[in-house]
Amino acid sequence: MAVNIPFQLVKVSLALLATIKRKEFIDACKNPAHAQARLKEKLGPLPDRPTTYQNYENLRTPDVLFYETTSGSTGIKKKIPYTKTLLKSFENMFLLWAHDLVFYSALGLKSGKFFMSVSPQIGETVKDDRQYLSPMVNLLLNPFLASNPNEHKARTSEEFLMKISQDLLKAKDLEIISIWSPTYFLSVLDFMETHGLVTNPDWEEIWPELKLISCWTSSQAELSAKALQKKFPHVKIQGKGLLLTEAPITVPWTEAHGDLPLLMETYLEFLDDKGKIHPLHEIKRNHKYIVLTSTTNGFLRYNTLDEVEVTGFYFQTPVLKFLGRTGGHSDLAGEKLSDSILRELFPFPLLLVPNQEEALPYYEAYTEESHEIEKGLRENYHYNLARELNQLREVKIIKVPNLRQKYLEFYQSLGMQLGDIKERMLINDSVQAQKFREWIAKGR
Repeated sequence: MAVNIPFQLVKVSLALLATIKRKEFIDACKNPAHAQARLKEKLGPLPDRPTTYQNYENLRTPDVLFYETTSGSTGIKKKIPYTKTLLKSFENMFLLWAHDLVFYSALGLKSGKFFMSVSPQIGETVKDDRQYLSPMVNLLLNPFLASNPNEHKARTSEEFLMKISQDLLKAKDLEIISIWSPTYFLSVLDFMETHGLVTNPDWEEIWPELKLISCWTSSQAELSAKALQKKFPHVKIQGKGLLLTEAPITVPWTEAHGDLPLLMETYLEFLDDKGKIHPLHEIKRNHKYIVLTSTTNGFLRYNTLDEVEVTGFYFQTPVLKFLGRTGGHSDLAGEKLSDSILRELFPFPLLLVPNQEEALPYYEAYTEESHEIEKGLRENYHYNLARELNQLREVKIIKVPNLRQKYLEFYQSLGMQLGDIKERMLINDSVQAQKFREWIAKGR
């Protein structure tokens, strides 16, 4: 096979950019206490207790470059200040990941062709993961994009999916797919079939060089990731590292067989179930913690609400597995529904329960009367986008007389005292959701 000269040049450039970073990162993993102490010195004194966005809502950081707006998964859109050093931390995370894949994953990459997650803003600017990278790194990557986000401004979601699909089908030498939700790519594959772009496809024959799909694999994404693996049985499905708008937290690492904390970029602390805060080097195997981050943008001891478990160690550094978010919201496919959002949409008794029993997830809406639930949910931008991209099925309506009473009785059946039960419009815990589904089915 002919040598791919452009990709060889990129490999040389990547080696120059990230080889030293990798060595420094491994050295830090050998002494995480020292690495984190050096970072903490730059941040200064930390608050006595964990903080939330409300502590920083009016924060004005002197060296801020711009403000990145979160999606509003908790009911509010947060404006996160980005400094030069914070932006560099995101790029360092990407370079460590890319360098590890190219030189240490044994994937045997040849073409370097990859597809990077693209999020459509219909009729507006298209956003993609390259916004976190410097112009120089983007310049290196652009020739290898299977689908260039700059060309994806679309009037409708169907137009967007058609462009993505056509580009991907042309990329016979595609080697890497980097997305977030696995349902994103599942919906693209479904679109290809339903619109006659492919017939009775063997996906691995369509992309014979595909070696890795990077996506969410934990928590609510687990079933969809498994469905993706069935379509690509010989392709490695790699779980994403934990990345927030507020901070980069972990990166997948081949030698660790899991995700490692970015201990040179973000100062990390861990809140246990008793409310005690632990530094990175003191957390224990098989224990679960809520992640607290401190970064150069002024967010100190920030409670991410993300729960992780220590699954092992790489040298002296814990390997972290993301378990899910504890903030009372549901995110099957990027729709980011929360109790507060539902209360704004529906002024009547309603309980929304996620159902992940099939590859394409959906919601069950328990309600006392007939209502246009789907129409109401589609007023939420992220839910509507997930439906437009066929990442979610239409909501299933289930009528339940005296819903509020049944709701209270259900939680009492779990051992809760009546006075302690908080009335919600969303069950976001998958185990609890299944119990509620079974309890209602038996009682009707």
